[in-house]
Amino acid sequence: MNTGPRKIILDTDPGVGIPGTDADDPIALLLALSDPRLELLGVTTTFGNCPPALGARGAAAVLDAAGRSDVPVSVGSAAPLSGRLPRELEQAYAGERGREGRIPLPPLAEAASGQRAAEFIIDAVRGHPGEVTVVAVGPQTNLAMAMLAEPAVATELAGVVFMGGALGMNTEYGRGNITPTAECNIYFDPQAADIVFRSGVDLTMVGLDVTNPATGLVLEEQTIRALDPARAGRTRIFAEVCETYLEAPMFDWAPGCVLYDPLAVAVTADPGLGGFTDLAVAVETQGELTTGQTVILPGAKPNMRVLTSIDGGAVVREIVDAICTE
Repeated sequence: MNTGPRKIILDTDPGVGIPGTDADDPIALLLALSDPRLELLGVTTTFGNCPPALGARGAAAVLDAAGRSDVPVSVGSAAPLSGRLPRELEQAYAGERGREGRIPLPPLAEAASGQRAAEFIIDAVRGHPGEVTVVAVGPQTNLAMAMLAEPAVATELAGVVFMGGALGMNTEYGRGNITPTAECNIYFDPQAADIVFRSGVDLTMVGLDVTNPATGLVLEEQTIRALDPARAGRTRIFAEVCETYLEAPMFDWAPGCVLYDPLAVAVTADPGLGGFTDLAVAVETQGELTTGQTVILPGAKPNMRVLTSIDGGAVVREIVDAICTE
């Protein structure tokens, strides 16, 4: 039995310094680099906050600032399995979310390896069968493509921890954040999520029911302002990313940054930090008004562990301490 750090791949859509994108993806990357219980094998980028090629440049900037340019970055699919970007993203990428922002990013040729994201996932799983966990904090297209190309991925992965979905357990926040019924990571590629949900892989869901201000999972503005950008390494890029987010936040749920994606990384490092319920969850892929909705199937065999309760304030403090302890 492997007793060392848990090997992970972070599949993410990091908008680093780009106005109108969320800061939680680069923060999740910083946490993955900081927690000694995790070994980051690589970063794969997907669409979402920004196009995946731009996200790869952002990931490389974070890795370089943290002194970890040895971690490979692979560019993933630029569109969902359907082949067409959702209208919301087409519009966003035509504006500020489709280009570099205030934080300088390296050229793509320097930022990313030549290997595509799905290929990287397949090779990593083959190299470490039964040991690799994919932490998916964007649309699950890359992971679904890996499973379609190599079905053994589903059986040889240690597991998948994903940030996505909403089950309505929290009546204020546990619904949707892009439509009344759908969370954006699932909505942007429901077919990919459906493949992953049906794959039989060990799944852990971190959804909007716990990633919201009501649980205290907010990096508050006063904490961000107290970060010292004069420090080197992780703390500097952490401060820069958060300051940029405050200038043009993606959501207005709270006066700060909700740490959606970092919670998925934290749960991967410490599965005991919250309460879980085993549930059968499916994805609506065809509904006219409900595409991307995650639905509990009462009486069906559970296919995932769902995080249902956390002490958000304590989690935020642990995340900040881990990143800023260098």
